[in-house]
This record gives sequence, C-alpha cells and structure tokens, in this order.
Amino acid sequence: MTSQATTATATASADRPAAEPAAPGRPVAQWLRVGGLAAPGLGAVRPPTLVVYADGRAIAGAAHELHLPPAEVEALVKALDQDLAGQPATASPRPGSPAFHDAPTTILGVDGGGGMREVHVPYLEHAATRYDAALVTARDRLSHLAGRVTARGRTYSTDRVRLSAERLASPGTTAEPLPQGVPLPPDTTSARKDYKGHKATAITRLIPGDGSWHIYRLPTGGHLALSWRYLLPHE
Repeated sequence: MTSQATTATATASADRPAAEPAAPGRPVAQWLRVGGLAAPGLGAVRPPTLVVYADGRAIAGAAHELHLPPAEVEALVKALDQDLAGQPATASPRPGSPAFHDAPTTILGVDGGGGMREVHVPYLEHAATRYDAALVTARDRLSHLAGRVTARGRTYSTDRVRLSAERLASPGTTAEPLPQGVPLPPDTTSARKDYKGHKATAITRLIPGDGSWHIYRLPTGGHLALSWRYLLPHE
C-alpha cells in the first residue's frame, strides 16, 4: 500500500463506528464517577463515563462506541500521561476549599504501558477551579471525547450484563409481576450479579435499561427493584 493510500485509510477510519467484532485489548484511558448521592444498588451498575482501549475502541457510558485511529489513541495516552504526571493517588483541593460530601469522586486513569494509573479527585465537578489545572485538562480531554463518542458512535451492546437488585419491604408504588424468564439474583437484601448469554438477553429484553430502578412483584411475595447495564469488554 502506498503512503498516500495508508494516509487515506487512516483518515477514513477516524470517527467511524467500531467494527464487529473488535478485539477488546486493554483499557489505556478511563474516566469514572463513583460515590455521591446515588443509591448503593444503582451505584453498582453505574457505568464508566468513558473507557478507551488499546485497539482504538472507545465506549462511553456503556451505551455508545466509536473506533479511534491508532495515532489518536497514542496522542491521547501521551497527553493524559503528562496531565497526570506527579499527581497523588487522591488529589486534594487548595486549602480552604469547601467540601461537597454528597458529590461523586472523579477517577481519571491512563495506562502508558506500565499498568493503569488512577487519580481520584473528590467532587471535581463542583470545585474544578480549586484543583490543579492539569487535572481539569485531563477531565476535559476525556469529556470532549466522550461527547464525540456519544454523538457519532453507534449503540453499544453485548450479551453480558450486570444486574443489581434490591428487595423491598414496601414498594411505595404499583408493581407489575416480575417478567417470566428474568433470572432471580441471590436471596439477599441487596445483590449484584453478572449474567451472559440467554439470561443476559432475557434481562435486556424484559427490563428497561435506563439506569433507574424498576420495581416488580415476586411470585413468592415481596417486591424487587432491578436495574442493569451492559458489561464492558474488560469486565
């Protein structure tokens, strides 16, 4: 292939939906939010805001995916490495900054070849000006890319899901019977379990996947709140 053809191929690959099947590779960049006011059960199925894999696959919110050209992945990893260089595992805001105890912690991660290095930044979304500007720059790089993946990528799906369940003493609302075919999680007050294949397909077909609780009446009595999301390739 000539150098002109190679350049044309690389250009055409930018911003195109990811091809199937794509080797998952390993995560080389990630952006997550954990904690905050989300109910514990819903937190268990909160997806990473963005994960970028070594093969160029970028997945936003476990809902959209886009394939990035190798040069863009390399540039992103290099830039994030610089942004996060010298940062502690948990960043602290400037002295005198107010605390936001109910706000989520932002996790920024990059793997330049030596393993995923993460920086935890408490309540970054509420106090960005109180932190090192490099952390905000890293967040903005990943936020811009996540927006692009969501706007231009295709829908992400797989035959592997994570189901979160909460048993309720009182539903507080009218509940439909649990759809036949939905696998029941372990008999505990709160449970999270991963499913694949036919069981995962039943969950995605019968339970809305909008990230909120959906309450059902159990055939044996009692009520169950369910929520799920697709698992990512490395999970």
